[in-house]
Amino acid sequence: MSAVHIKDAAILTLDTLGAAGRFIERGDILIDGGSIRTVGDVDRQSVPTGARVIDGRGFLAAPGLVNAHTHSPGALSAGTQDGASHPAFMWLNQADTSGRTPREVYVSAMLNATQMLLGGITTAIDHFPAQNFGPEDVAAAVQAHRDSGMRTVLGLRVFDDDFADIFPADQPLPPGLAEELKRLAPLPPKPLAETRAIIEGSIERYHDPRGRITVFPAPTNPVRCSDELLVMCRDIADRHDLGIHTHLLESKVQVAIAERRYGCSMVKHLEDLGLLSSRLSCAHTIWVEPEDIERLAAHGVVVVHNPESNLKLGTGIAPIAQMLAKGVTVALGTDGAVTNDNVVMHEAMRLAAMLNRTATRDRRQWITAAQALDMATRGGAMAVQRNNIGRIEPGCRADVVLYDLATPAWTPFNDPVRQMVFAETGASVDTVIVDGEVIVEGGEVKRFDAAAILAEAKPMLRAIRERNRDLYAFAQKMAELFP
Repeated sequence: MSAVHIKDAAILTLDTLGAAGRFIERGDILIDGGSIRTVGDVDRQSVPTGARVIDGRGFLAAPGLVNAHTHSPGALSAGTQDGASHPAFMWLNQADTSGRTPREVYVSAMLNATQMLLGGITTAIDHFPAQNFGPEDVAAAVQAHRDSGMRTVLGLRVFDDDFADIFPADQPLPPGLAEELKRLAPLPPKPLAETRAIIEGSIERYHDPRGRITVFPAPTNPVRCSDELLVMCRDIADRHDLGIHTHLLESKVQVAIAERRYGCSMVKHLEDLGLLSSRLSCAHTIWVEPEDIERLAAHGVVVVHNPESNLKLGTGIAPIAQMLAKGVTVALGTDGAVTNDNVVMHEAMRLAAMLNRTATRDRRQWITAAQALDMATRGGAMAVQRNNIGRIEPGCRADVVLYDLATPAWTPFNDPVRQMVFAETGASVDTVIVDGEVIVEGGEVKRFDAAAILAEAKPMLRAIRERNRDLYAFAQKMAELFP
C-alpha cells in the first residue's frame, strides 16, 4: 500500500495526549503501510519516495467515525415506515427483508456503505441480517463489505427462541392469523448445532483481525435466545478473541419478559451467564435500572446509543448521562435506515448531545459535544474491539476524513469539536481514507461504482414485496394488533 502525505491541514487528533493534543491548527499526517506514522511536523526526508501528496490547506482532518450499530438489509427501506410501534415495525421489516437473493443482500450492503462513506464513517458493525440466513447470504455480505473498502464487523444475528416481544402479551392470535403464522413460518429458529456451524464456519472463512473484516457472534436479543445459545456465543467469542454484539432492552415489554423468565433483570441474568464483559456491546439499552448500570460499568460492557431510531419508534430514551456518570463506555449507532431513514452519524451525534437537556435542569449533567464525538470515535472503537482506530495518532490505523472548511457549516471556523457535532451534517466530507487507502475523494466514491449500485437498488424493494406479498399482507395484519 502506497504512502500518503497530508500536508498543511487543520488536525483534530482526539489522541491520548488529552486536551492539549487534540487540535493542531496546521500540520501534516504521514501514512505508511496503512498506519499513521507521524502527526504534526513531518520531516520531508522521512516521506517515502512515490508517496501520494494531499494538499490539506482548507481542510480539517479528523478520525473516521464508527457506526457501532446498523443493519445493512434496511438500506432499501428508507421512508417506508412512520408512526409504527416497535412490534409493528419488526413485522413489516421482516416482510421487507425475507427471502432475499445473494445479489439483493450484496446491493443493500453496498448501498448502506455508500451513504456511510460519504458521511465520514469508516467503520461499522453490521448486525446482519433481519432473520434466518445461510452461508450464501454471509458470503454476499462479506463480499460487499470487502468491495466497499470499509472496516466492518459482520455481527451474525442469531436466535433459537420465539420473538415473544413482538406478539400480543395479553391475548392469543386470532384463529386466522394463527393459521397464517403456522403456514408462513417467518421466523423459524435453527437448531443450535446448525447455528454454531454457520458462526464457526464464517469465522474460519472471513474473520481477519489484521484486515478490515471481522466476524462476531451477535444474538439478535437475549429475550429471543436460549441460555444455551447465549453461552455458546460467549464461548465462541472467548475462544476466538471476538466481541459479541446484541440488542438489549430496546422495549419495555422485554423487561417484563426477563422478570417472568428469570426472576431478575436481563442484565443480571446475562451477568449470571458470564456474558457481561468488555467483549459485549449492547445496542439501545434503554430500560435499565441504576443497579444494572452499575453492572454494565463494573464489567466494561459497551452500550451503543441509537437516539434517532429510539425516538422514531417511541421505544424510550436511554439514560446515557447516568451511564457516563457511572463510567459506562458508550458508543453511537445510527441503527438501520428502515428505522432512522439514514445512516448519518453526524445527526446521531447531535441528537446524543441534546436529547437529555430539557429533562435535566443541571447543565453540568448535560452531554457535551466532546462526549458525543467520543461516543462516535473512541467508544465505537471499543465496541468493535479495536484499540488502534478512532484517533489520529502514530501507530493507529489510518482512518482519516477530510472536511472542507469552505462550507457554511465551518464558516467561520470557531471550534472543531462543537462544529463537528452541532453544525456538520456530513455534507462537508471531501476525502475518506480507510487503512491508508483513499476511498472517497472530492466527495465522490472512487473505489467502486456508487452510481451503478444506486441504479440497481432502486427497483429492488418493490420486487421483494411482490415476491413476499403473502408475508407482507400477514405482517400488515400483525402490525394492526399494535396500534
